[in-house]
Amino acid sequence: MKKIYSTLLLALLLGSTAIAGIPDGYYNNAVGKQDEDLMTALEGIIFTHTLLGYNYLWDCYPSTDAGSDGYYIDMYSTCKYNHDTYHPGTASYVGQGLNREHSFPKSWFGGEVEPMFTDLTMIIPADAYVNQRRSNYPYGVCAGGVTYTNEELGVSMLGKLGTSTYNGYTATVFEPDDEYKGDFARIYFYMVTCYKDSVSHWPGSGQLDKRNGYKAFSSWSMQMLMEWHRADPVSQKEIARNEAVYEIQGNRNPFVDCPELAEHIWGTKQNTNWTGDNLPQVITKLQPVMQPVDTTAVKGTAFRADWTNGGDVSSYTLQVNRLAEGADSPILLLSEEFGNVVAYSDGYNDVGELLDDYTDNPGWTGHKLYTAAGHSLKFGTANEAGYLISPELELIHTVSVKFNARQWKTDNSKVVVSCGDISKTVTVTENAADYVVVLTGCSESNIKLSGTGAKDRFYISNVEIYNGDLNTLNAPHRIVVEEGDSTWRSVSGITDTCYTVQALTEGLYEYLVKAVYVDGTESPWSNIQHVTLTGISDVLKGDVDGDGFVNIGDITMLIDYILNGTAAEFDPAAADVDGDGFIIVGDITALIDLILNGN
Repeated sequence: MKKIYSTLLLALLLGSTAIAGIPDGYYNNAVGKQDEDLMTALEGIIFTHTLLGYNYLWDCYPSTDAGSDGYYIDMYSTCKYNHDTYHPGTASYVGQGLNREHSFPKSWFGGEVEPMFTDLTMIIPADAYVNQRRSNYPYGVCAGGVTYTNEELGVSMLGKLGTSTYNGYTATVFEPDDEYKGDFARIYFYMVTCYKDSVSHWPGSGQLDKRNGYKAFSSWSMQMLMEWHRADPVSQKEIARNEAVYEIQGNRNPFVDCPELAEHIWGTKQNTNWTGDNLPQVITKLQPVMQPVDTTAVKGTAFRADWTNGGDVSSYTLQVNRLAEGADSPILLLSEEFGNVVAYSDGYNDVGELLDDYTDNPGWTGHKLYTAAGHSLKFGTANEAGYLISPELELIHTVSVKFNARQWKTDNSKVVVSCGDISKTVTVTENAADYVVVLTGCSESNIKLSGTGAKDRFYISNVEIYNGDLNTLNAPHRIVVEEGDSTWRSVSGITDTCYTVQALTEGLYEYLVKAVYVDGTESPWSNIQHVTLTGISDVLKGDVDGDGFVNIGDITMLIDYILNGTAAEFDPAAADVDGDGFIIVGDITALIDLILNGN
């Protein structure tokens, strides 16, 4: 698609390095090489990948090719297709159904030959009728080509079929829509690179020419594909698909990751070493964790917040709130430990229809649920999402659901918690943990826990359902106050992993932090810690820097503040040495006198 190339596909993995996109070092073996040596190095990087089953490709497309509306992005038609679409063997019109299209025809490499035959990078979901019209013709340019439209369904073919009008080829070609020409060019670059050692043994086509050696393509085709590659830069759609294919198949399309590689092999940068300079910056993103309060750094009106390093961070933002005892406690309606689930290993039979035999409370229903060791249920299969529905309950407007969960086979599995049309989604991790979801606007009598789709699989145990906001059970309500007063602080631009908050009033405070990374993205807020302040000033007059001593360092900080108006870790109460309510030159004189004479 004609959109600006971006590598900003970054997903945060809490508590560890987060790299969405090119893994660190993935293309290292190709750096510093040119021409055929470069292509050979790329082949060595991407050739080894997971061999997929041909039928399994249907299950991949919801991840690789679905747009934001849930329908597949069909590069051959304007039709709206999804996973449930009919798959006709033969189609009579545009819009009749969906095929798995070998955009690089299988006859060119010998038919059902693995691993090319099931390579997800080049096999796309496409309108069956258009796919069958395209047949195994090369991609090309045909000024007077034919297109097809289904006026009854309001859908049409993208692209056209006709006699080539591109200089150097005169046979029948299929010309893709302009929006996807670059996409197909980069797929073709991938195919002759990933299978470089095999290309010379393929039956071939008018698009390929063994006389051009490792470059593989016919001269006219090579020129045309490079024109398409330049005119239609890498799109967000391609980037997202490349990521999804990598998650499933285990290899990447280097010409999507690093478009300039094509120039080094077929274009203007031949005979020039590839430097890898355009590889995206690898950023370490760690979730900062707030450390327990250091009681030695707590004063009557101040305390120091400490947290762990967040990786490649430009700054941190600290939030501090005074708390007040608040609302009524939530009411527990149901506690389900699944105490009747006993298994020494994962079960394999769906127990959704027999849940009363496995639960502590009658009335549960479900689908694609299996017994698991440790009094838990296993949700989902490779083909369907699992779900669990609670017995009928007298639910109020605000409902809390607490459960223990961990992922199974699927990284970052997602659990959807819903009450009618109201739902929230949480991502569960490899290790078992408790999760709390608060639903506001509940108007039904059941709670549903489910996966998001096929292959979204996880374990759940210990479900509790409450009327009310469970977050108020062990934590007071936050007081809404004006920013910057003595009960609330928001401090941004912190570059250290600690900060001393001063001049606060008496009370119980919660505090938490988030990281701002060097690429401008932010982490989620950290865990919350609490500290109680007496509000009684125990300021050591003259201890401007708060280190517990009055010395020359305090004079330096006080002068800096008076001259420039800023000073790190500055304590205003300690700086008002003469007690007149102002911090001015007289306080410097008083501080010097205090240090020299003790008064």
